[in-house]
Amino acid sequence: MGRFWIFLLGNLLSISSAQDLIDPAQFAWITPLLGDISEECRNASEQYRDDLIATLQYGSLTEAITMFDSNGRLPMEGFLSDYIEIPIDLCADTDECFLPVALSTITLKLPIGFSNHPGHFEGCLGVKEIETKYCAVSLRTPSSMSAFPFKQTPAYQTPSLKNIARLLDEYTSIKRLLNHNNVFPLVDVLDPESISKYKKSLSNSKITEEEIDKLIDKILLFFMSLYATLSSPSIGMCFPQSCTTSDINENYQVLTELAYEDVIITINGNPFPVSLNANLSIMADDYFCYTNDDRSKMPEKLPGLNIFFYVIYIVIAVLILSGTAYDIFLVKSATQKKTKNFSEKFVLCFSAYTNGKHLMSTKSVGTDHLDCLNGIRFISMTWVVLGHSFLSAFNARNIGAALELFTGGGGFAFEAIVNALPSVDTFFLMSATLTTYILLKELEKAGSDLSKHTITFIMYYVHRYLRITMPYVLIMGVVIAVLPYLYSGPGWVAIAYESDQCSSMGWANLLYVQTLLNSTMNSACMGVTWYLVDDMIFHWLSPIIVYPMFIFFWRTKKHVLGLSWWFFSMTCFTAGVFYIAYSTRLPPVEGLQFPTLETDYTYKVEFYFVPWARYQAYLVGILLGYILHHTRGKAVKINEVVNIIMWQVAFLSAFAVVYGLYDARVTSEISLFSATMYNTFQRIAWNCSVAWVIFSCVKGYGGIVNDFLSWSFFAPLARLTFCAYLIHMNLIQMFDNSVIKSFPYDFSMWTSVWFFLGSMMITLAVAFGLALVFESPSVRVEKLIITTLLQPILQNQSQHKKPGFPKKKTPG
Repeated sequence: MGRFWIFLLGNLLSISSAQDLIDPAQFAWITPLLGDISEECRNASEQYRDDLIATLQYGSLTEAITMFDSNGRLPMEGFLSDYIEIPIDLCADTDECFLPVALSTITLKLPIGFSNHPGHFEGCLGVKEIETKYCAVSLRTPSSMSAFPFKQTPAYQTPSLKNIARLLDEYTSIKRLLNHNNVFPLVDVLDPESISKYKKSLSNSKITEEEIDKLIDKILLFFMSLYATLSSPSIGMCFPQSCTTSDINENYQVLTELAYEDVIITINGNPFPVSLNANLSIMADDYFCYTNDDRSKMPEKLPGLNIFFYVIYIVIAVLILSGTAYDIFLVKSATQKKTKNFSEKFVLCFSAYTNGKHLMSTKSVGTDHLDCLNGIRFISMTWVVLGHSFLSAFNARNIGAALELFTGGGGFAFEAIVNALPSVDTFFLMSATLTTYILLKELEKAGSDLSKHTITFIMYYVHRYLRITMPYVLIMGVVIAVLPYLYSGPGWVAIAYESDQCSSMGWANLLYVQTLLNSTMNSACMGVTWYLVDDMIFHWLSPIIVYPMFIFFWRTKKHVLGLSWWFFSMTCFTAGVFYIAYSTRLPPVEGLQFPTLETDYTYKVEFYFVPWARYQAYLVGILLGYILHHTRGKAVKINEVVNIIMWQVAFLSAFAVVYGLYDARVTSEISLFSATMYNTFQRIAWNCSVAWVIFSCVKGYGGIVNDFLSWSFFAPLARLTFCAYLIHMNLIQMFDNSVIKSFPYDFSMWTSVWFFLGSMMITLAVAFGLALVFESPSVRVEKLIITTLLQPILQNQSQHKKPGFPKKKTPG
């Protein structure tokens, strides 16, 4: 006979082959049969039911059994092995409580994780004789619990630091509640003896049977509501295609209303009666329903923007084929044609032969290009991919094991993964260093010529925007028009959703304001590009810092005023970070909440993304670029003892930033002062440490560290980091939503390591392809156009020099 656990979606269906034990009414759990459903759905569901019964009674094989076999099962194996105990105050929401104090607070045993079974996506949609629909059906919190403090996150959202912080906040709050002497009675709703024992304790307190029944109802409601909100249970179900989500939800609503009247839960052969007055919803959503002809969740009619990108890609493909063929022809024919017209140069910009050689070249590019940055850039990119790869752990069914890692369960060494956030600040540092280093060189070349300064100033903005935006928009086109059609899976709606967001909100990305506007700050379009927003804003505003530093030195030949201006700027931004962190009681790291802080952050843009909280890293890079410029080609003597001390200080500072929060993570305790100091100075400490490594390596004091970071092997890998950064999260999401969400996935350290290694290799391979066809041609085309436009202007300037800055008068 069928056995259902209503609080877990009631989908564990065990049907006997004996004819007299078949109850057709049970089939409403697996296909819509009840309520005001459409005629088409009812007919298809009845046919499905009859085919299943025929299979069981007469042994005739039909496609219906494949549909049934495609359904997920709950509860699943391991369900009882992963649980937490939660103290519940039963009198918290009542003015008058009839319970004795000793019985008013109980410890509720709640299973976590092991609550999502996707079923068989391919099996359901692969049925030939019956048109089917695959839907993820979830358990929702009842309306009476709408004010419950836990909040569910939409399933199509990819795990992020923000979502993890929410989940960790709930989980660690529960853990903190467990730090008491457990004198409260333990109630396990999965154990009839536990319920009976608690009811007996209530009876001894002279409480009426009616009050006891209401109380047990309330306990069960708490149990199911907590389970629904904390574990977000869902299963994949296979329905007839003619059934809409309205039909499915109507059926479950009627079914659960009937079930609440008299539900018998059988555990280990023991019948357990449950009666509830609240409506705990079992629902499907169009977002998470797929048919065989709509697996990608993309519009049937090809969007115009997609067609636009396809045309662009065809044109680029033609140019690549033409440029490559022409380039190879020139090489084979040994043609030494130095003067080429613009058209020839333009076509050759797309040569896969030349671009490929450049990307894969391991030749040193010279000390003027700061070779040690290659190793730092690639290692930082690897660190970013590593951190994002481990976010997939939150798709696991044993969520408790994954959460433990973020609360110190991974050990001290694991802090390098859960606190991988400084990796992004390293990119800000390198960007500022190179920008300042190159800009100051161009300003020196301009000398006192105002016209050249004007051109330098204009090109400072034009070059940066074109250099970043041209490959950026082409890769965004891949996210919009290519990736959604490559595969499918139970969570593929997330890929389609991002495509839709980029189509509608991409304009904000191209203006680099998507994290700053109310209408776009929560857009899912290439979420990692918040970094580009900050970096572009820093680039736009940094002349306010760099130009005065140049002018002060140019006029006085001293560094005092320039460094004072830099120090004043750093002080202002540091004071701003301190004020925000202290006044809003911010936790010291993204992904953690602390009860002693009671965060009151009301700014529209999240602290993690705001440019003014990140600018410290960029300022350190400006200072490093300034120092490297003024020591360009000069020997810098550093005492051996001083060098060793500086390396130790740099190491300890960086170590403290990454590993300094371990105790706070384990204990969930930190003072407001400590959190504020960490928020205020962590970026200064980390980036000054990395800046010293760069400076020491460039000036010949890096030793084996410089040999490693400047290793020619890193040169081609470093050239791929921009494309790798833009695309890596999309590749991880594609695997998550197609493969990992296709089966009950258990988290383990080994699977995460293998996942990271695969993600890194695939990311580099895809990044190479994108760099070859998008980034390299874009860079060469931009350089060709700018050079062609500037050449006549520069020639004209050489003939007609205009007055510039007044030269500083020298004494005597």
